Parts: sequence; structure tokens; C-alpha cells
Amino acid sequence: MTEMTTPEIESLLNQTRIGRLCMASRDGKPYAIPLPFCWRDRAIYLRLPLTGRKGEVLRDNNRVCFEVDEYSETLDRYASVLIEGRLIPVSDLDEKASAKQTNDLKYTRLRNGHRPGHGRNGNLTDLPMRKIVPTSISGRRKA
Repeated sequence: MTEMTTPEIESLLNQTRIGRLCMASRDGKPYAIPLPFCWRDRAIYLRLPLTGRKGEVLRDNNRVCFEVDEYSETLDRYASVLIEGRLIPVSDLDEKASAKQTNDLKYTRLRNGHRPGHGRNGNLTDLPMRKIVPTSISGRRKA
């Protein structure tokens, strides 16, 4: 395994469709969920309402990690990026609009113009957007 360069890390973050948001409850019980995301201005942006189990966990502990990966069919080539940080709400409407635009462009391109899902055309103030502000970013690959 070799360390990935910053451009390699950013490329993987921009190309990957789904990442895993990992968190732990106050008593240390781990929990991970797969989510679509976008990478913008050195932060991971997520459409993430704080409902259900994830909401319970994240209201108590906003320290998270986020993982993305890619690999070949035979596993002779693979790469992964791990971001650790804090998950915080995005309330600034300009930041929210910019992140939403980045996200929409990413998934429109990846899905040939089709972007299923709920809440995509709602009011921007109601969009439950959060971002991970990284405290560390690392990437490793095997070529």
C-alpha cells in the first residue's frame, strides 16, 4: 500500500458515488451508513436529516469518519480514503446552494441526467445539509 497524493484523493472523492458515514454512540456502539455525498472546499457535504438511529447518535456525538473506496474486479488494484472530523449543520444559504449545485452536477453526470430521490426541489432553507469538517484526511492505494 502506498500513500495517495492530494490530487489522487480528490479525484477519488469526486468520482465515487457512495461513501460510508461512520459514527459511534455515547456508549461506543459503532454505526455506519452508506450515503451519496459531494466533496467541495475540503469538506464532505451530505443531505442528512437527523432522524432515526443516526439522528440519536449524531445529536450526542458529532465526531465521525467517512470512507470511500474503489477496487478492480480481481482486487489487484484498490484505493481508499478516510476522512475524520466533525459533522456540523450548514445554515448559510449561499454555502448550501453551492454545495447543492456541486452535488446535483455530480449525480446528474454519473446517472446520465436522472437524479431520483425526495426533497431535491424543495426550499433550500429546509434542505437538511450537513458537512464534515476534516481534522485528518488519508488515502492509500495498491496499484
